[in-house]
Amino acid sequence: MRRIVSITFICFIGHLLQAECNNGEIELWDNCYGIDATYELDLSDQGLSGSIPNEISQLSNLMFLNLSNNNLEGSIPQEIVYMETLLGFDLSHNSLTGSIPEDLGNLTNLMAMDLSHNQLSGTFPSSVGNMTGLVECAVNHNQLTGVLPIELGQLLFLAEFYANDNQFTGIIPEAMCESGISFSNPLNFNIEGNSFCPPYPDCIEPFTGQQQIVECIGVYELFDSLYYAQEIIELDLSNTGLTGNISSNIGNFTNLVSIDLSQNELTGPIPSEIGNLEDLGYLNLSQNELTGPIPSEIGNLNNLTELKLYVNSLSGRLPSSLGNLANLEYFNVFNNQITGRIPTEVGSMTGLTKFYIHQNQFYGSIPDELFDLTGLVHLYMNDNDLTGEISANIVNLQNLDRLRLQSNNLYGYLPEEICSMNLDWDDQSNFNISDNNLCPELPYCIDGNQGEQNTSNCTNVSIDTSFSLYEYKIDKAYPNPFNPSITILYTLSNDVLVEGSIFDISGKRVKTIFKEKQNAGKKMARWNGKSQDGTIMSAGIYYFRLSTGSQLKTIKLLMVK
Repeated sequence: MRRIVSITFICFIGHLLQAECNNGEIELWDNCYGIDATYELDLSDQGLSGSIPNEISQLSNLMFLNLSNNNLEGSIPQEIVYMETLLGFDLSHNSLTGSIPEDLGNLTNLMAMDLSHNQLSGTFPSSVGNMTGLVECAVNHNQLTGVLPIELGQLLFLAEFYANDNQFTGIIPEAMCESGISFSNPLNFNIEGNSFCPPYPDCIEPFTGQQQIVECIGVYELFDSLYYAQEIIELDLSNTGLTGNISSNIGNFTNLVSIDLSQNELTGPIPSEIGNLEDLGYLNLSQNELTGPIPSEIGNLNNLTELKLYVNSLSGRLPSSLGNLANLEYFNVFNNQITGRIPTEVGSMTGLTKFYIHQNQFYGSIPDELFDLTGLVHLYMNDNDLTGEISANIVNLQNLDRLRLQSNNLYGYLPEEICSMNLDWDDQSNFNISDNNLCPELPYCIDGNQGEQNTSNCTNVSIDTSFSLYEYKIDKAYPNPFNPSITILYTLSNDVLVEGSIFDISGKRVKTIFKEKQNAGKKMARWNGKSQDGTIMSAGIYYFRLSTGSQLKTIKLLMVK
């Protein structure tokens, strides 16, 4: 480091020794210096020995101090932190010991400091971050230990930094990249000869020089690089050309809160050790070539809010342990080869707002528990092999603005209640049920946007002519008048898709009791006197209508109070 001061004014008595100093003066190394008058003090190369006296702090207006290239010993006096007028000091090339004063950051006006070539030990004080005007800093060739403070990133004017040939360890703070250092110039930046652990900040990595990383505790190899497990909080290696498997060592990074390994060429399974990362809130392994099942241990990640596994080759079933992820808001396994039924445990993922499982190989019916997730905004289950009917409980999803069920094998009737939802029925990007086996008549809100439907299994609606018309009939309703409920007996001549509904005297539908395929024979239905939304109806005349597509039968009901 260049000489930081050039003397323009000095109250230096030199060889004019006095028996004692006058009032307003202090004695330093057998010379007297005016407390108020001394602004610059250069005693470099003077053969000084002993320790730096505490009294030096009494030079209340001192701006520049140079004691370099002497034989000074002992520690840096703590009192130096009170010399708030200092703009620069040079204590280099001595034999100073002890630690750097913890409160050195009190010197908020400091622009340059040189402590190099001494025997200082201890850590680099974090208070240095208060020296926001610091331009030059040299602590090289000492015995300093510990990590570099993250507060170094606050020194936006720092142009020269030398910490080489010490015993520093740990991770170099990424924040250092915010400083004004020209890292590529060795005349401005040098940290070699320490034990700094990877990963190194991008701005510094090519200029780290020789580091003794074998001394790093908790360093693990991931993707041909070494990472200091205890210090890593976020791991973002997205779109960096990574290949190979995800190492099981990732389970040692227990401080991680975020992992992004997306858009690479990673292969092999997701290691079960990932379940050790209990603080993890974000996991993105999407757009790779991962195979095998999703490990059940992923259910240990109770703090997870986003899980992105889309566009891989994952297989197997969704683990039931996903039900433990009550804080999960975003779940996406789109475009994999996952199979099996949708686990009922998804109903416990109460924080879900977006659920994407499309373009996989799921089969079976949609579990009713899914419709308990009232916070859902997006529900994509298209392009699977789902079967069964869509439950009327789907109307619980009143916050839903995107529903995609196309390209499955869903059958039966859509419940009329679906029209109470706030979907844009006319926009196929928001609502799509095409390419299923749904039967007409579809709810009025969907009419015109049902797409292609395979209705071949809906032909049972047609009348079997081997039976007389009277064999489709309502046999009896009792008790009639009724309060609070009534039972209706009816007969079907063959297996048929049938609807039983209650209408009021004006012809308005009050409630659909059933709408389903039923076997031939004598049947029974019950009405509890309530509307579709559970409201108790008033006394009066109502009608039960039995509809089989081509046949329509009705019976009058009388509710009394």
